[in-house]
Amino acid sequence: MFINKDLLDFFSSMAEIKKQKRDVFFTLAADVDDADIKKRLLQISKNEQLHVDQLQQSMDLVNGGPYQDSAPRVMAKTPLAPFQLASEDNTLDNGGSGSTESTIQAELPRDMFSDIVPFMEPDVPEAERTEDSADGLQPANSPATSPDSMSTGTRPFTSIHHNIGLVQQVTKSSSISHFQPTASQNFYSMNTFKNPLAEVFGFTTTDLSSKAQRYRSHRHCPFNNRVPNCTNENPNNPLGVCSLLHNNKPVITCPVRFREEWLITDDAASFFFPEGVRWSSLTEVELTDAYGKSAGNIDVVLVAYDDTGKMTDFGAIEIQSAFIDGNVRDPFDFYMRDPQTNSLMDWSAQSNYPQSDYVSAMRESLVPQLIFKGSILNSWNKKIAVAIDRNYFEALPNLVPVEKQEAEIAWFIYALEPVINAENESYELRRTNVVYTKFQRTLSALSVSYPDNIEHFMKLLPELADR
Repeated sequence: MFINKDLLDFFSSMAEIKKQKRDVFFTLAADVDDADIKKRLLQISKNEQLHVDQLQQSMDLVNGGPYQDSAPRVMAKTPLAPFQLASEDNTLDNGGSGSTESTIQAELPRDMFSDIVPFMEPDVPEAERTEDSADGLQPANSPATSPDSMSTGTRPFTSIHHNIGLVQQVTKSSSISHFQPTASQNFYSMNTFKNPLAEVFGFTTTDLSSKAQRYRSHRHCPFNNRVPNCTNENPNNPLGVCSLLHNNKPVITCPVRFREEWLITDDAASFFFPEGVRWSSLTEVELTDAYGKSAGNIDVVLVAYDDTGKMTDFGAIEIQSAFIDGNVRDPFDFYMRDPQTNSLMDWSAQSNYPQSDYVSAMRESLVPQLIFKGSILNSWNKKIAVAIDRNYFEALPNLVPVEKQEAEIAWFIYALEPVINAENESYELRRTNVVYTKFQRTLSALSVSYPDNIEHFMKLLPELADR
């Protein structure tokens, strides 16, 4: 039989990708305690194995070779319900004890595991091994099932994208200039992930779907930018990083990322106007002072109307994203050269590894905007809504909260929550909290400086004088 080498190479590469995805989800299932999530992950792994079988059959038709694959097969025993994330508010009052409802810990049936997979077995001392841990399951006294680890009241789901760590790796050298990151080629589990990029042009770096590839190739923005394309940093060569991974958490670094589904306008309208009021939104509205000088652009202005269409009120939304400390352009450019190969790259060995910078963002963006734009709006008795990332807000100095009816500023706090859709993982913008404050107290808290010991400063003066 004539062997079409190009066709075989295509089938082989696709099969390898499917095997890697199968093994990733199989490994993740072993680390998840929630029964529903575990079943969902196992079902995805099973589907990937079916794709591998189909590809191998195609290869057999071409070259007549037998199909042998010793990797574990993961089969879900029961039909799966649609996958859902738990709400953050699913806490129960247990007689005033302050504890929260913990998710039921269900064991995976033992026949779903194979003894031929050594990386699935936890490293447990012989004295602590139970009957379950001997089969590769979590030991009863493991930290993953300790009472403290189950006290959050939410499902113990960890993002597949930003919490995947290397278990077994084959290193592939890069031929691109001075960069030598590791392209991870084999199995992963949920430990650490050393890629600083959480989202690129709206999709996780591991999302290789046709939609994600189209957005990357055209540099599109899926989050309601003023134009279809991403304009971050440079419209001609945009830095398409929507969010960065910092301490295994996605942090929003692009202000446009907050425009997903225009959730921020719906939330802000509930603070600005009474329920049922008609309103519309404007973006990038210039604000001037008494001298005609620009005080900057308001990110979003919500305008309320009466039944006749006359404007009756307005409120301003300021969007605050984290700054980036380090070089994010290099890993972004490297990833974009070959997203399929570099989707699980290890960038940790590179210099100037990028991470979120909250202090600079507060001093150079948040405080100046409150001083110049906020002071004008406050003098007009107009309310301000601030859309901010949860990690950023937690880094701010303590703000004094007030009741909603007394507030002049509402801090709408958002987070990127992981969601599994079919075979791909993604992040969705979700509001996690609202904090109401007064304007002057907030400005004082954010603009205060905390002095160092004067003796430290005085010790430097003689050294400076001798230069």
